Amino acid sequence: MNWVKEFYNKQYIWSKENVEGDFKELREDLVDKLETYATPSTKRILELGSGLGQFAVAAAKRGYGVTTIELTEEGVKHAKMLAEKHGVEDQVSIVHGDFYEVEFDKQFDIICYWDGFGIGSDADQQKLLKRVSKWMKSDALALIDIYTPWYWAKVAGESMSMGGLARQYDFDSIECKMVDTWWIKGREEDKVTQYLRCYSPADLKLLIGELNLALDHVEPGGAMNYDEQKYHAKVPLHQAMSYMAVLKKK
Repeated sequence: MNWVKEFYNKQYIWSKENVEGDFKELREDLVDKLETYATPSTKRILELGSGLGQFAVAAAKRGYGVTTIELTEEGVKHAKMLAEKHGVEDQVSIVHGDFYEVEFDKQFDIICYWDGFGIGSDADQQKLLKRVSKWMKSDALALIDIYTPWYWAKVAGESMSMGGLARQYDFDSIECKMVDTWWIKGREEDKVTQYLRCYSPADLKLLIGELNLALDHVEPGGAMNYDEQKYHAKVPLHQAMSYMAVLKKK
């Protein structure tokens, strides 16, 4: 997992420098998704791999107390800026660290991991999910985006341009991992790559079989149709690039 910190730090920096987009825009859509599973007693949220903080700040603005764990300096810096800009720095606790190592003396109502699960081996996922279970209250939920093997095998070889950046997908059929390589155009020698393990819902059930977690629900995500060059936000599970797994304690 030596690639993790360098990849995400460069991804954030390069995107802000080379891609047109408002990285100060909040992820209200993710808060909307969370609130379909929240209850009136939902107060505390933990976000793993919180990136630039756009979800955390949006959730804090709606009244939740949010704790985040983020590995990269760039993500932490941007999230703090956003929290101060929106006046919610007291509602967002940003932990700069590794979610395999951070310890908490409190539990949470909902734990979120948006678009990043699958780093490392099956044993690494089980180690993380065991920690997630420990951080969950007895009636809590974990909302975790999981990449599907069928989509990422299908789009292997696809490439795209994003402003001054280039990106190419591949698929490791032996390890069942999506392979995602980024570089600045004209600087291919500096490219960075992420590798994320893909799981079908059946695979996920096997992964958590010995843990104190159960798969309660699966919500299919979207898919990019490269023939049409169009993104479809909602597709059937067998076409989706990912699904959100809703986990609860057994």
